[in-house]
Amino acid sequence: MMQSIPALVQVLVIFSLVVFATTRKVHLGLAATLGGMALGLWRGLSPAAIFGYVVMELVKADTLLLLVLIIGIMAFSAAMKRSGGMDAFSKALEGITPSSRIAMATAPLLIGTLPMPGGAILSAPLVDAMDPGRSRGRETLSAANYWFRHNLELVWPLYPSFVLSASITGLSVGRLMTLNAYSLPILFFLGLIFILPKVSTGSGERAAVALERPAFAKRLAQFGHSVMPLALLLGSYVVVDILWRFFSPALTLDADTRTVLGRYLPILTGIVVGSAAIWFGPAGFGAFRGSVSGNTLKLVAVVAGIRIFSTLISIGGVAAAAAGELAAAGIPALVAVALLPFIAALVTGIGFGYVGLAFPIVLGLVPEGGAFPREAAIVLAGAFGYAGMMLSPLHVCMVVSAEHFGTGIVATIRRFAIPLGAFLVIALAYVWILSVALS
Repeated sequence: MMQSIPALVQVLVIFSLVVFATTRKVHLGLAATLGGMALGLWRGLSPAAIFGYVVMELVKADTLLLLVLIIGIMAFSAAMKRSGGMDAFSKALEGITPSSRIAMATAPLLIGTLPMPGGAILSAPLVDAMDPGRSRGRETLSAANYWFRHNLELVWPLYPSFVLSASITGLSVGRLMTLNAYSLPILFFLGLIFILPKVSTGSGERAAVALERPAFAKRLAQFGHSVMPLALLLGSYVVVDILWRFFSPALTLDADTRTVLGRYLPILTGIVVGSAAIWFGPAGFGAFRGSVSGNTLKLVAVVAGIRIFSTLISIGGVAAAAAGELAAAGIPALVAVALLPFIAALVTGIGFGYVGLAFPIVLGLVPEGGAFPREAAIVLAGAFGYAGMMLSPLHVCMVVSAEHFGTGIVATIRRFAIPLGAFLVIALAYVWILSVALS
């Protein structure tokens, strides 16, 4: 009787229970783990089998390296902040940008290269300082800080949600960055047009100041020095990734080992090199004290729980069964591909929340070799998941941004609702073009 219930209904019930649990302050990792186990039991797996799959997932090299990567990213981000590098770059930023408008957009964008919970609170004082008279209005400043802080969400390889997306989908970091590369310029320019339109100099916009070459060169050097650890991280990643692609075919490794190493070796090398630049810099080892905090471990537990959820969904064959039921009912799978991440993001307020809860189901809805290219569907799911996350009242960054500027969440949303809608329209057009190109 229980197994006669459609797989889609099973998914929605478990999904709703997991979401409800998170709204009741249950840890997302624990809620996802328990939800995956409940779904496994519902699908006829024995408790012993479920326990075995959970243990196997937790000791897999892919999972362990993913958790190490998450810890490394968060430690590097915290050390960058403590070393004073981000403060130094903010002081030089206005000197190398043509206007306060561009500087106001660029500051939270660059702060956004360091993923951390509630990170918008770091960029809020910078945005505030660039408009001391708040001539643009509190709602505008709050929206600008929040919007530009997350322009990199879909394309930046240091974001936990990006790392988890690559892990679940099996795409390489470089491939996922390439597929989502459209998002950064689109989000940035939509923000400039709708959130930070040009205003006259008398209304507070800083006119471009012609700097003498020595002064500008000095400020540019200061800016370059402040972001050197991050530049070394990214540069090392690119170099190792290229070397791996060139030399790995000659290595006597099985396919799984080669895939895992190719996914994690370049980015882990980059983090080690970037961290070494901080360690041997003026701040020294002190920048890393306390960099792995309780919040970092909570994030690790969330990622582990989500990987368990994803594994049990895959083992239970839920996603494939749900896809068949949608097709039989005449409901386009692509509608679910867009809506599931959007809803998951809306109710969790975090990027890795919608990736972990919805992407395993999304992959089942668009199998490899199906009528619709899977990579295009992944881009579609990412765009709608991003939109849901940006609109979520549970998103910590929006809360802290609104509080800093003394405005409300609704007022902040109202200021970026139009560019967010425009982004979804452009994303849909891009997905269509991508699907044609990949077919």
